[in-house]
Amino acid sequence: MVSGLALTWASTIHAAETQSPTPRESVFDREALEQHIQYLASDELNGRGNGTEGLQLAARYVAAQFADLGLKPVGDDGTFLQTFRVLLGKEIGPRTKVSLRLAEGVLTLEQASDFLPMTFSSAGELSAPVVFAGYGVTAPESGYDDYRGIDIEGKAVILLRYVPGQALGRGSFEKDGWHATFVRKVENAVSRGAAAVILVNGPLQRREDRLIPFGVDLGAESMPVPVLHLSLETAEQLFRAAGANLGDVQRSIDETIKPRSFELDGVTIDLLLDVRRTNVEVSNVIGYLPATLASSTAGAPEHIVIGAHYDHLGLGEYGSRERQANGKIHNGADDNASGVAGVLELARVFSQSDDRPRGILFAAFAGEELGLRGSRHYTESSTHLEKVVAMVNLDMIGRLRHKRLYIGGADLVPSLIETLERYAGDEELTFSTRFSAETSSDHASFIRAGVPALFFFTGLHGDYHKPTDDSQFVNLDGVESVLRVSYNVSNHLLQTAERPVLTAGSADGDGEFRSRRAAKRAYFGVGVDNSFEGDGVRFSYIAAGGPAAEAGLQAGDVLLELDGRAVVSGERAGSLIQRRRPGETVNAKIRRKDRVLEVRIHLAQWP
Repeated sequence: MVSGLALTWASTIHAAETQSPTPRESVFDREALEQHIQYLASDELNGRGNGTEGLQLAARYVAAQFADLGLKPVGDDGTFLQTFRVLLGKEIGPRTKVSLRLAEGVLTLEQASDFLPMTFSSAGELSAPVVFAGYGVTAPESGYDDYRGIDIEGKAVILLRYVPGQALGRGSFEKDGWHATFVRKVENAVSRGAAAVILVNGPLQRREDRLIPFGVDLGAESMPVPVLHLSLETAEQLFRAAGANLGDVQRSIDETIKPRSFELDGVTIDLLLDVRRTNVEVSNVIGYLPATLASSTAGAPEHIVIGAHYDHLGLGEYGSRERQANGKIHNGADDNASGVAGVLELARVFSQSDDRPRGILFAAFAGEELGLRGSRHYTESSTHLEKVVAMVNLDMIGRLRHKRLYIGGADLVPSLIETLERYAGDEELTFSTRFSAETSSDHASFIRAGVPALFFFTGLHGDYHKPTDDSQFVNLDGVESVLRVSYNVSNHLLQTAERPVLTAGSADGDGEFRSRRAAKRAYFGVGVDNSFEGDGVRFSYIAAGGPAAEAGLQAGDVLLELDGRAVVSGERAGSLIQRRRPGETVNAKIRRKDRVLEVRIHLAQWP
């Protein structure tokens, strides 16, 4: 089965590659580069924080540049802007309170010492009986189910962290596997009707009983029910009130690898979780430069994407590496005014060319500093990713030192290594693939969607994510050198008939590590329509050759269930799929127009 890692066929619409190297002296406008960087990294933009006026000013600036260059607006409603919402921050509100009603009376809990809401908890208020459901594991492959024979509908379920047998070194469950994750435990409980979920460190874990700080990334942005972490001391108290001993119960489960789930008689929880989230609107800025008619064939709109993120850290409220940075402008000259300036100059140079067999989509992404949100939104909402030949990402190209250029993702596209070596050599640069292609910048979103992508980067430095990342420290000679390499590589991608092929990783170095890790991750091959507000998750596209395509799924289908569990968000569906293994099969319930279909999908390997 094709794994969906890339588009592996060769296009036949283009002539053989032509060599058109960039003249070193005159193609890029040094004054324009400097002007772009100085404006984007000026105090006027207040650090281009997501959700701020400064980011909006930056978006308008990039859009105006695109318009002046004659790019076609391909954002929302005929504009250059593709707008979406991102989670900017979260906090625990002052109304939060939790108490336990026991036979001997009411036990009022103290926040931070007795309990903490978990980062992905919903806000909510409820009063409900409490049920213990072991580790919250349902594993048909192991004949194990903590929910067998108990009813948790409308109740609060209390779960042990980790997996059965781990504390005693027994059983077959992976200690860091799918069943051990917070997301999996909570989703499994929710799918069975739990009204709230309570996590607790088991007494056999032999480690300090620390509550997980609110704000820690748990693998999902939000869950549909209140979720809290309860201290071990409090959990043992409520078990005693129900006539049970938590340590004895955990030991019984771990020794026998058999569930021991039961309702805690006489125990009721009253909770009000005042979890507050701040969501803001931000926009990607996207413009399209069509293929030249003289070199193009109608009906074949293949293109490359050249992009850079334009957001930064604002006033240092999050992400700063400097102590007491809050309130200081983080101008982000290298990160990433340099990359955006590079995109604008590449757009200018390519717009003057009359030899473009493929089109180019130029993009400035928002939300990168929040976790690649803009590029992820683009790849998940695009309906034509199969037409993207490759993506070129410019991020922090302003501090070239020792003639050393980093090109992330290159080891995943071995067919381009010789090309990269040639063009880097023309600039007397050496290049390294040391930086990960999986998580570090916006190219990662394209790789995850099966699109070959390259990440041009000049390395970390002492001003990274600090207020001192200012324009006077940008190496403009270095920026031009990187742009000449990225121009020639991009031109190669426009001209060559063979589409590059994404592979699972190289055979040595850190590529081998990534290949081993990728081999454990399952790939579905769909994009999610984030604007859909109905029940389930609507697919915006189906990756050609991927598992979903092989199963006959179509763009517009709505995913309702995976293996009998309701799917209420793309994030939740992704967390279920990515904790499975390549080669496994999942059963999906799909709504297609007015029909509900049941489909078996054989998962493949992630890129």
